[in-house]
Amino acid sequence: MKKVDHWFWSAFAEHRSIYYKVMLAATLVNFMSIGSSIFIMVVYDRVVPNSAYESLYALTMGMALIIVFDYILKMLRAYFIDYAGEFVDKKVGNSIFDRLLQAPAAVVAGPVGATANTFKEFDQVREFFTSATLSLVVDLPFIFLFIFVIYLISGPLAVIPLTAVPLVLLVGIAIQPFLSRVSEEIGGHNQEKQSILVETISGIESVKVLGGGKLVKERWKKAATEHSSSSRISRSLAAIATNAAQSAQQICLVGIVFYGVFLVGDGTVSMGAMVAAVLLSSRTLAPLAQMANLFGRFNNAKTSYQRLAAFMEETKEAAEAQQSTSAIRRPSIGDLEFRSVNFRYPGQEVDTLVGVNLKIQKGEKVAILGRNGSGKTTLIKLSSGLFGSTDGIVTYDGVDTKQIHNDDLSRSIGIVLQDVQLFSGSVIENITMGREGITQEDIVAAAKVSGLDEFLGKMPGGYELVLQDKGNGLSGGQRQAIAITRALVHKPSHFILDEPTSAMDMNAEQLFIKNFKEIYSDSTLIVVSHRMPLVNLVDRIIVMNEGKIIEDGMRDEILKKLQG
Repeated sequence: MKKVDHWFWSAFAEHRSIYYKVMLAATLVNFMSIGSSIFIMVVYDRVVPNSAYESLYALTMGMALIIVFDYILKMLRAYFIDYAGEFVDKKVGNSIFDRLLQAPAAVVAGPVGATANTFKEFDQVREFFTSATLSLVVDLPFIFLFIFVIYLISGPLAVIPLTAVPLVLLVGIAIQPFLSRVSEEIGGHNQEKQSILVETISGIESVKVLGGGKLVKERWKKAATEHSSSSRISRSLAAIATNAAQSAQQICLVGIVFYGVFLVGDGTVSMGAMVAAVLLSSRTLAPLAQMANLFGRFNNAKTSYQRLAAFMEETKEAAEAQQSTSAIRRPSIGDLEFRSVNFRYPGQEVDTLVGVNLKIQKGEKVAILGRNGSGKTTLIKLSSGLFGSTDGIVTYDGVDTKQIHNDDLSRSIGIVLQDVQLFSGSVIENITMGREGITQEDIVAAAKVSGLDEFLGKMPGGYELVLQDKGNGLSGGQRQAIAITRALVHKPSHFILDEPTSAMDMNAEQLFIKNFKEIYSDSTLIVVSHRMPLVNLVDRIIVMNEGKIIEDGMRDEILKKLQG
């Protein structure tokens, strides 16, 4: 793949002209920084001995102009870096978030904290490429320009910074592998801390009532201790390079003065040239004093980039399938079929589904039964396109769900998952989820079927009621009513329901079933439930065990077998 097509580098390629301007501004700034040294040399050697005050005025005015232009160029350089950085931040950040939305759910269904931390690490990458660090990288090659200027004005004195620079660089290069390894450890510990934090916050009620504070605290302390230890080692390594550069700077200063005195005495070098050499040597070694921070930032950025790149590569196929013009658009879907389907969750060694062959015709009403862990939920997530099969294919009307555009699947399928997810915002926003073409009448009609309309009628704000994160403050049954309304409101042809009424009371469940049976009799229904009122909605039952279908037949026949 060409760099211009890359998820990260293409953003820089689009604004490469700005980075050329940054390099040009940096070049001019570095050339102008020579001016002050030349000014001092001329004043020492020409103005003072000859009392040439008119020349002093002219030189000072020239230096004033250089200082003004230097300030303007530095401001322009900072502006160009910030402007390009803003673009990179928006474009790459949006690309990463789009990839998250397009990725198969199984890929991002791991530890939430670790996944969130991976996205947070984009800040490290962006900071390295769009901050003052970039200016430092651009300034580094000019070290040798300054040494060359020292040679031009003071001859032999150039040998001192010329010797010091490689030594400081060698120190920095020598600690680089250690910094790289420690940076990877810090990244891993960061992910672990984030996972523990998110898990604890998400399950704080369970932690409190079960007395699990000691467990999560020990896990947090262990992760925090390891992170602190790795950070301390990283800082110690960085200090080696920083202190080496600062010591080299002082040695250069002393060395140039010491050696320069003899050269001035011999008439080889003028006093002004020696003073200018001292100033230029400080300017030469100044970037090296920041090398340790540069190495540290580089390693952090590299580790973060690798984690992001791994995520982008892992989700690349699914994203390309959805973005490609070859993605098949389906105004409607019909028969569902599983053909020799196996499925294994990422990082697991055992298949959750094994050799599943199944066909559900359009308009059929099917219940899926089985023990916990038998693969029921995984089966319906493959049916909805949330997951993609590991082996075999899942199709609608013969078309692989991986090739059908996500928008078409979500429009044709109304799904209620066992773990209801609500978001901060109004009830209406949680029902529509930003989908277009849904009217107020559609929302009310769906809410009457689910029983939500009756509940909201007793609440201040009604449909405009603002929910807290995850719907905190609502009962389980109320959250399920919102989820059911969300599945019904866009009038899909297929319904996939996973224990949709498990938290409802008997009256609410009976009302929903009665309304649903009357209004959606022509729709395809796949339901996972052990509650008989819901099972009575279907004509066919599929029984699963250990990821396999062990029974498939008419409802009464299968129930009779199970009861026998």
